[in-house]
Amino acid sequence: MNQPVTAPAVTWMAGAVARMLGVPASTLRAWHRRYDLPLSAPQTGTHRRYARADVDALLRMKHLIEQGLGTEIAAARAFHAGGGSDVGTLLTAVRALKIDTATALLDACLVDHDVVDTWEHLCRPALDALCGADADRCVDLVHGLSWAIAAALHRIPTPRSAAPPVLLACADGERHTLPLEALRAALAEHSRAAVFLGGSIPDTALRDAITRTRPAAVVLWSSRPATPPRRLRAPRLLLAGPGWPSRTGRAERPASLGEAVALLTAVPR
Repeated sequence: MNQPVTAPAVTWMAGAVARMLGVPASTLRAWHRRYDLPLSAPQTGTHRRYARADVDALLRMKHLIEQGLGTEIAAARAFHAGGGSDVGTLLTAVRALKIDTATALLDACLVDHDVVDTWEHLCRPALDALCGADADRCVDLVHGLSWAIAAALHRIPTPRSAAPPVLLACADGERHTLPLEALRAALAEHSRAAVFLGGSIPDTALRDAITRTRPAAVVLWSSRPATPPRRLRAPRLLLAGPGWPSRTGRAERPASLGEAVALLTAVPR
């Protein structure tokens, strides 16, 4: 019986990779010598060969360097620990108001980790650290980090879909939009389209949006005390955030980003 032929994985030589990166070949050699960059492509001769994943990691490393991160840290973030970031490194960038560097760190994390994991293990801990006892002196840092998180999440495009979308909105008076930014991006990773209306949506505007979009579900977020809107003609309502009362009738109450994603992406039985 004939065996199927497997196409060999595409690899590149060092000179080609240096040209792809736009750096001298000597720089690429120096990075290997100083930072012990691990390569996923099999090395069978005297010349280094690079797989697609290796080139992607080098591109992340170069991007981080261009955004002001030290070369050693950029190498560690791009090649080690899944290419992600840690809270301390992210906070160091934010406290120096190097917002482009913070965005690059978040971009690198989202390459190898999904939105829920990035949100729960990087974004939320960093925001919590800045919103502690010295919060009054960290308003600029919180705004800078929030901008970086939103910028990284916006790079995940909303998929095109013929199915009814999920409608995302902040309750009237609520202006903290990041949790819904994260939910939109997380749903996009699951090929689930969502329409995000932004902060502080009056109930009348929400009802108009439901009429226009005919969504499969509506998610309302509130971090402050809020009353669930009445007479919403939506097939499904999720009330997210700590601002809602414990009893909300037919509305579902996801306790986390991951739970909201699971509820909205579950296949009906």
